Amino acid sequence: MLDTKSQAAELISQFKAKNKTVATAESCTGGLLAAAITSSRGSSSVFSCGVVTYSNETKHMLLKVPSAELEQYGAVSAQTACSMAQGLQALSGADVNVSITGIAGPDGGTEQKPVGLIFVGLAINKSVVAFRFQFEGDRDAIRTQTVDKVLLLLTEAVKGDNFFEED
Repeated sequence: MLDTKSQAAELISQFKAKNKTVATAESCTGGLLAAAITSSRGSSSVFSCGVVTYSNETKHMLLKVPSAELEQYGAVSAQTACSMAQGLQALSGADVNVSITGIAGPDGGTEQKPVGLIFVGLAINKSVVAFRFQFEGDRDAIRTQTVDKVLLLLTEAVKGDNFFEED
């Protein structure tokens, strides 16, 4: 597996080749994904914007995540990850909109939602999908693993021939 910097450079190369853009909405990673992408040369041609919506209030205000959804499912859920990605899509106009929400720890975990639980939302065209991951380690390790996994996910997905086809 490539290191974070190499993976970000590969992502930029793949997005440039397809002439597509990406935007990020992050909670538990606090902007680390956006920082990883923009640390590589050429990122300005593919990176649209990044927002950090750490609180439920900002998820609702900036990304239009419904308050009722946050109350019913919580901030750490597939539903919220999808809504974050869709809200980002409306905000950014990017081709690919990715969101991250989760529990990096060391506190905040429960039996149902343990520390290391991460949901990633991906909105492309009219499609939105959520991915669930469970990472181990301390706060820094969980956040790093999340960024690495999302960079890999985006890079592998954009290589697909039908990745950007309209529904």
